[in-house]
Amino acid sequence: MDPSTGGGVDLRSLLPDAPFQELHSRTIDAPIDVVWPAFLGLPADQIRLLKPLFVLRSLPAQLRRQRTVTPGGSRAALKLFSDEGFVMLREQAEPIDGHAQLIFGAAGKFWSPAHNGPLDFESADDFLAFTTPGNAKTVARFEAFSEGDRTRLETETIVSVTDPASKPKFAAYWTIIRGPSGLLRRSWLAGVDRYATARP
Repeated sequence: MDPSTGGGVDLRSLLPDAPFQELHSRTIDAPIDVVWPAFLGLPADQIRLLKPLFVLRSLPAQLRRQRTVTPGGSRAALKLFSDEGFVMLREQAEPIDGHAQLIFGAAGKFWSPAHNGPLDFESADDFLAFTTPGNAKTVARFEAFSEGDRTRLETETIVSVTDPASKPKFAAYWTIIRGPSGLLRRSWLAGVDRYATARP
């Protein structure tokens, strides 16, 4: 899969029959040619809930003194996620015909207190072909749609599991994490809004 190819990608073509899903959107008072670069370059410290949620998620690894990714600072939020192991499946550098899309994926035992970090993949194709039992696979998209002088920015996440035994494990984890996950995504959209509308 080429991350830079044109045309929108349906998440469910990447993870058919994914039973877990979450969708959030926000309309921003700026054109898509301003909003999309703001999203791509948004500093991690502009997402107000990112650092506390990352710290909470990585607490078990910190207690075991394992290496963790520390969010914050001026580096782009997307770089933070790629550093942690998320795989870029599609990334448009600029909008085309009033539309732009970015999709990344991750896989692992997210419900495990000790080993919940994303697995490493050499390429997007390796991630898509991954079927090792005992894991969950997630893909998330950010997508911008031009509405004249305004832009609708969406984020959607879907999750599937690689074997039936993993479904109840992830379902229990999803019950706990879905609320904080939704707060993080809404915080991300709000950060893009502030960053896009404050820029000259």
